[in-house]
Amino acid sequence: MGVNIYDVAKKARVSSATVSRVMNGSPYVRETTKSRVVKAIAELDYTPNAVARKLSTGDTGSIGFLVPDIENPFFTHLLRGITDAADKHGYNIFLCSTEDSAEKERRYLASMRAERMSGMLVIPVEAGSESLCRALTAFETEHVPVVLVDRSLRHGRFDGVFSEDFRGAMAAVECLIGEGHRRIATISGPEDSRPGSERRQGYAAALSKWGIPLEERYIAQGDFHQERAYEAMHMLMEQEEPPTAIFSANNMTSLGCVRYFREKGLRLGSDVSLIGFDDIDLLRWAGIPLSVVDRDTCRMGRDAVKLLVRRMQSGADTGREEIFIPTELILRGSEKWRGGPNAAL
Repeated sequence: MGVNIYDVAKKARVSSATVSRVMNGSPYVRETTKSRVVKAIAELDYTPNAVARKLSTGDTGSIGFLVPDIENPFFTHLLRGITDAADKHGYNIFLCSTEDSAEKERRYLASMRAERMSGMLVIPVEAGSESLCRALTAFETEHVPVVLVDRSLRHGRFDGVFSEDFRGAMAAVECLIGEGHRRIATISGPEDSRPGSERRQGYAAALSKWGIPLEERYIAQGDFHQERAYEAMHMLMEQEEPPTAIFSANNMTSLGCVRYFREKGLRLGSDVSLIGFDDIDLLRWAGIPLSVVDRDTCRMGRDAVKLLVRRMQSGADTGREEIFIPTELILRGSEKWRGGPNAAL
């Protein structure tokens, strides 16, 4: 028969209620009593080792991870890097998908705070959320470090791992300009997110650099989801002078674009051009050669965990640290255009 709470109480010479209070972190237990209970738990190996570890060191061995959309392959690859690094450091990952809902984000944060995570990895729903900033600051006040991933917050002061979104977007649009395009549209991401804002700015900077007017009719507001992108494509392509090229702000947006092109019988790399941000394994497997702005997503996850573990182990605020992952433009042919400068060759 396994060890139970009464065995622990007997060995520690306290009541079972006192053992329960110690396990639940009650502040109304004297340190000497708490030490006896912790020692009894460890010696009797009562419950998983993580509990004794939590009580004696304050380290639960668990890292909370809030992700906006687990169905998005980008976040799946990110999770792979996070879990690989966490496993090497002896930590478990507790994952919650907010589905880009601020309300779900708030509830999950409250739950993770109650579960006493050792550290938090967070991809914010809204960059301007003051309530989220306060919630994350409360974690850090309780010595639970926070690292932001991919998306930043305008308020607060947190470590983070991001990608070079501006440079990646600018390189993609400059590539399209080099192919002879002048009517280049973009389906951007949410304005209240770092990736959405930075990629849109990169798009605008490339047009400005090459003297191409920025026309609002070629800018469609997206939400990083496929359905909105598909709807935006109808608006963009059904104009009197439709764009000849599209820069899509993320992988799910690219899928919406490809869906539209295939339904209309438009050939990528010939009738119309497309460059997307983030690679899509599914399209490569289907033989659709999409040119993309790529980044080492697994590395982002690994670097986020490494940064978080350093903070957890140091136990001190060493100042804000930000890591930026470089992007790479991978050309597979969808950037081409039959109306380009070499069309007559």
